[in-house]
Amino acid sequence: MIMTASNQAYIFLATVYGGMLLGIVYDLYRAFRMIIKPGRWFVAILDLSFWVLAVFISFSMLFKINGGEIRFYTFIGLGMGWGLYSLIVGGMLVKLLVKVYEILVNIILWPFRTVSRGIKWLAKKFKKKKDENLEL
Repeated sequence: MIMTASNQAYIFLATVYGGMLLGIVYDLYRAFRMIIKPGRWFVAILDLSFWVLAVFISFSMLFKINGGEIRFYTFIGLGMGWGLYSLIVGGMLVKLLVKVYEILVNIILWPFRTVSRGIKWLAKKFKKKKDENLEL
């Protein structure tokens, strides 16, 4: 198949975009790992799952944009996209996702914590009242 320079440029830019997409998926995975703090075996399973997903995304993209032809510049484009994403956005997405998770958990747990504090306060008052009655 003969490819024009514009086709090759399109494919290269699409692989750069695909590399950025892989960077986003990797940061989502990193945030997930920071939140759940898995054990060693579960990390191995998650790592394997991530790389299977990354291969699936990469080859699906290659099939869509150029019929599955693997060229050296496509790998350069994927690496370049991931690298650009890491340099520009990098860990900011991970920090943002972890912070959003913490905020959401605090919002969800706030009513339960408030009720728990109220119950503890009431229990302390009743115990204090009971102790005062026993002293008399």
